[in-house]
Amino acid sequence: MPYEQEYQEARDTLQLSARTASAYVAQLGALAPILIPPFPAATLGRRPGFQATVLDQKYWFAKLYELVTYQELSYSTHTNYPGFSLHFMKVFYGMYYSAVTNYSKQVYTKVSSLWMDHLNGLKGDDGRPVDPCTMEAVQHSVRTGATAHIQGDMPIALAVGYKTWNFDPKPTFQDLKEDFIVKSEGAFARAQAGFYIEVNDKIYSPLRPEVGQLGAVIYQSVFDIQPSLQVMFQWRREAWQKAANALATMP
Repeated sequence: MPYEQEYQEARDTLQLSARTASAYVAQLGALAPILIPPFPAATLGRRPGFQATVLDQKYWFAKLYELVTYQELSYSTHTNYPGFSLHFMKVFYGMYYSAVTNYSKQVYTKVSSLWMDHLNGLKGDDGRPVDPCTMEAVQHSVRTGATAHIQGDMPIALAVGYKTWNFDPKPTFQDLKEDFIVKSEGAFARAQAGFYIEVNDKIYSPLRPEVGQLGAVIYQSVFDIQPSLQVMFQWRREAWQKAANALATMP
């Protein structure tokens, strides 16, 4: 296949995303099923066994990004121009990873205000970080991470990704729009479904994963938790247009 290099880059990006997310969790103990009379534990109780505990609010966006990267790697090989989709994954993730790395080194001058909002985490009234295993922490992590990455980074990553993508003959930027805007939407929906299960598994929930997944979907709908997938899809379309405008002025 003509995109071996880009495919390997994307696989390396997936591995990096997994390592990044795993740095924010640890195995701290075991949990037994929670009895909820009159129902048997097998119906609503948490399964027994060692439970990974979230140590930092940053985990939620990092894990969501890992799930998205996995799905994007799969869908990209079925696009019209897989080389660009795969190459973009490396460029885009690199911007997030740079923000995380500079923040951890306290080089805050190289971290945008949007990323600072995400990486500082949600604070309580006492000024201390809230418990990462709460829905408030999950929502803040996803909302601020998605905002920083899509609205802040994506226009730049698209333009840089297109300019640095080596392909001959290279299609026009507009030729890549269907792959990026239309064909990718299913990947995000699948990643979101997996993320719902991940949230149920890591927060203090007595529900089985599939029950918690359904509850999370209903919760997001009833309370209008943003950004929804549709809002993020709109952000992606806006980012594409900004990148197209920027490329039009480049030599």
